[in-house]
Amino acid sequence: MQKKSIFTLFFKSLYSFKDIAKFRFVGIGKSIKYTFFLVLLYFIPSLYNTLFLKGSTSSLLPDFDAGSIAIMLPIFIIFMFILNTGILFLKISILAGVAIILAQLLNRKLAYRQSWRLTAFSITLPTLLFGLEPLLKNPIPYGTLFDVLISIVIIFFSVKKIPRPKKLS
Repeated sequence: MQKKSIFTLFFKSLYSFKDIAKFRFVGIGKSIKYTFFLVLLYFIPSLYNTLFLKGSTSSLLPDFDAGSIAIMLPIFIIFMFILNTGILFLKISILAGVAIILAQLLNRKLAYRQSWRLTAFSITLPTLLFGLEPLLKNPIPYGTLFDVLISIVIIFFSVKKIPRPKKLS
């Protein structure tokens, strides 16, 4: 499982519940790298929208001259990336708790560490979809709610693909 590239994990996480269920055995280092990759994919459209489509950095940093903006803009970008990373890690951690509850309801055995990894891969599609939202002309109403609901549905079907524990006789 360690030999799979981040891109393979990404593409399989877009469509395959069975593969997402298998990815719960991926190492934590690769899962964290994958999460940073997801944050980058989530962050790029927002950054593009802010810097290029809105056309002006003065709305981001009012009352600064051009020299100050050149210094402050990279700091702003790094801060926003760190903030998005923290939010995504928090989202994964909370949804991992939901995955534990779903696993218990479906009579599946799932430790929190596996739940965290499974959740990190399960949120790929909603994160990608709602990451592209800044590029749309009209924002998606209740986008955060839909993001969480889609994530929970994907987690549910991924947990359902985990084999039931065998009974000892």
